[in-house]
Amino acid sequence: MDGHRKPEPQDEERVKEGTSFEISQKLLAHDPLIRTVTKIITDGIEQRASDILFEPLETELQVRYRIDGILYRHLLLPRSFRDSVITRVKVISGLDISEHRLPQDGRFKISFRDSEIDFRVSVIPSSLGEKIALRVLDKSRVALDIDKLGFDARTIELFKKNLAKPFGMILVCGPTGSGKTTTLYSALKYIDSIEKNIVTVEDPVEYQLYGINQLGVYEDIGLTFAHALRSILRQDPNIILVGEIRDFETADIAVKSALTGHLLLTTLHTTSATGAIVRLINMGIEPFLIASSCLLIVSQVLLRILCPQCKEAYHPAKAILEELKSYNLAVNEDAVFYNKKGCVDCNNTGFKGRMAIAESMEINSTIKDLISLHAPEGELRAATIKTGMAALRENGFHLVLGGFTSIEEVLRVTSLI
Repeated sequence: MDGHRKPEPQDEERVKEGTSFEISQKLLAHDPLIRTVTKIITDGIEQRASDILFEPLETELQVRYRIDGILYRHLLLPRSFRDSVITRVKVISGLDISEHRLPQDGRFKISFRDSEIDFRVSVIPSSLGEKIALRVLDKSRVALDIDKLGFDARTIELFKKNLAKPFGMILVCGPTGSGKTTTLYSALKYIDSIEKNIVTVEDPVEYQLYGINQLGVYEDIGLTFAHALRSILRQDPNIILVGEIRDFETADIAVKSALTGHLLLTTLHTTSATGAIVRLINMGIEPFLIASSCLLIVSQVLLRILCPQCKEAYHPAKAILEELKSYNLAVNEDAVFYNKKGCVDCNNTGFKGRMAIAESMEINSTIKDLISLHAPEGELRAATIKTGMAALRENGFHLVLGGFTSIEEVLRVTSLI
């Protein structure tokens, strides 16, 4: 296996069978199974993969890496090696190798270049065999610092201002894989002190934070978010982190906790800050309770950063400049934008690394009144923008003007609302 070959996006033409089998036969002929699986994992770490997928196909086992949010094919192994590879991953994850019909979850860690890297493992049965997903949790690549998340100055200021308050609820929203957990951990690190009792309930605990009490959810034995949150309240906490609000029961306890003297941080799966209000109401929470408990709602996404070694400069068309001006952006007629190219340093993807962009909605008196009156989302959003909120797409275009990313990347990860 050539760990430095150009990765192929999933939507490109499928690798020829002769080539894929030739690579994998050579690999398996010279490397025992244990070293083969280890090399697949370490290659993923070297290429900055956030996820490693082992997927059964009709005649092969496909290995793909998710790098900067995009999946690339790394390797195709012959089907005859599928069961051995899957079993090896199960063994190191502490899973039941005799169980093939039910999903399983596990963890393992390895030492790699003087650092320990954790892996979260999920195994599910598919029609063609078992599929495995490894989530790579590399602490050395995660900067738990609010000032280094990539947020605009307004969002950082609002975050710090509301984290200093003694009680209330701060919501971080966004799709799966948008960095919400990293943002919450960064917030905890910012406010952590010996005088504060901080307790978290997560599913699962991704990173162990020094000095913070972290509780994992185990729904199989009845330890749900709601059950754990009730127990946490009896531990006299100052600050509570709830990994995710999924149902009415958890939302109800979270809101009431925020109203009774606790600072509560949590997440919701919505695509906009105002959408979080609608989601809570749809869950059954009374609007006046939301208005009273919420301090700040931040919605975020991750976009890829252009590789600094190979990005190409160009002058955008006038139509693009006019569109950007509609976002109240100061765009020079001679502005220089950049686009991807591809080089060895970025594995020919044109991108290297990701940055968070966010829109932040502070719940001031005007917004509280609108929420209590059950105002539609469009009215909420218009009022929030009047208070100074810049939408996700607008903040993304600021990064385009700064030469950090491309217009196409901003349009890919954001939407007009």
